[in-house]
Amino acid sequence: MNEVEETLRRTFGQAAEQAPRLPGMLPERLERVHLRRRRRSRMALAAAAVVLVSGGTLAVVRGGETTTAVQGEVASQARAETPAEPVEKVWPEAVLKVAGKGYGGTAWQPAAVIDDRTVLMTTRDGFESTAAIYAYDLETAAQRKIADVPRPAGTVSVASDFAVGSGHVAWWTATEDSVAHLWAVPLKGGEAKIVADQKIQIDDGNRIDGLEVVNDKIVFSLRSGGVSTVPLGGGTVEPIAESAGMHLLTWPWAGTPGPGGQPETGPVVERRGGPLFERIRNLETGETATAVVHAGEQLRSCGVRICLGTTSSGESFYRQRDGSQERKAIGYPLMLEPPTQDRFAFSAYGPQPAGVGLYDLVSGKSASLGIKPVGNSIKLPTADSTGRILSYPLGDDLYMIDLSKIR
Repeated sequence: MNEVEETLRRTFGQAAEQAPRLPGMLPERLERVHLRRRRRSRMALAAAAVVLVSGGTLAVVRGGETTTAVQGEVASQARAETPAEPVEKVWPEAVLKVAGKGYGGTAWQPAAVIDDRTVLMTTRDGFESTAAIYAYDLETAAQRKIADVPRPAGTVSVASDFAVGSGHVAWWTATEDSVAHLWAVPLKGGEAKIVADQKIQIDDGNRIDGLEVVNDKIVFSLRSGGVSTVPLGGGTVEPIAESAGMHLLTWPWAGTPGPGGQPETGPVVERRGGPLFERIRNLETGETATAVVHAGEQLRSCGVRICLGTTSSGESFYRQRDGSQERKAIGYPLMLEPPTQDRFAFSAYGPQPAGVGLYDLVSGKSASLGIKPVGNSIKLPTADSTGRILSYPLGDDLYMIDLSKIR
């Protein structure tokens, strides 16, 4: 079972148990799941395109894979309040409109932030996999090709989890011989090379579920648990002490349960044993933290500081990991993860739905992103791996919202 399917089942299943007042929005089970391709990379829902289809269908789409969950009347329920103004008027300093196609006339999208003014962009080879990576200057619109992204024979998991650090870009692929390949290339450009191989069990659902570049090393975790490192220049993969069973959240934090759970059969909620990253550890200092859960509540997922959950009466909330500063969450049930940057959420609004809004949970401001329904469906924006850049196509343009510019 792939991670989107598991995440949807976990989210909807937990919500159905904890929110009896909202039976139309919360399915008791996943009735139908269609996978156009089985073996794909890690798909954090914060970085996925979520399509709502009126009449009861929610679909999560990324790359060549579509997961469709038939789940009652989800699309007919009211969501977040309707923003009064477009994003260009509310936060003009954060909006950047660029050509929807990059070098060679292929569609592209942000994958990671390189520095304050440069974004790593990926272009696709058709609809299947990443063909190349580029550096895009947000101020001058200059684009520079960094490297082609190889796709070795027998690839079953295409290039995923692009990360930037120590002057390099890193990612991973997997081949049908159950080996994950860790790749790296200098940001200045060159030929991408395999840094190390990691044995995985693809048929059992195991894969890499988190990857970053830190201190001249690739840091990654497996879906079955455990965080390891390998030098960017190549070498031996070394497990990190006291990380057994843990999953990379954001360096130096790792925790459990992770986004993939254990590759075994059984109900997803029982297997995970709690909300995503309920328990975390700083792998540099040894500091630990466990999310506070009050009687009758159900947490769904946690970041380093913020957790998302539902009350005993079925209302969705977010708050600090220590249980303080609780606020009502908007856009339920689409906030499947805590607010990005611990501050922002995006959600469909209106009963059909009618559009997509960006919501600043600190200031209370909101703005329409200009995304409109197509027929009976609407698509939410994607986020880069850091959660800083939201992006979405409108016509022939690609809109990027730099959340760091919102003060």
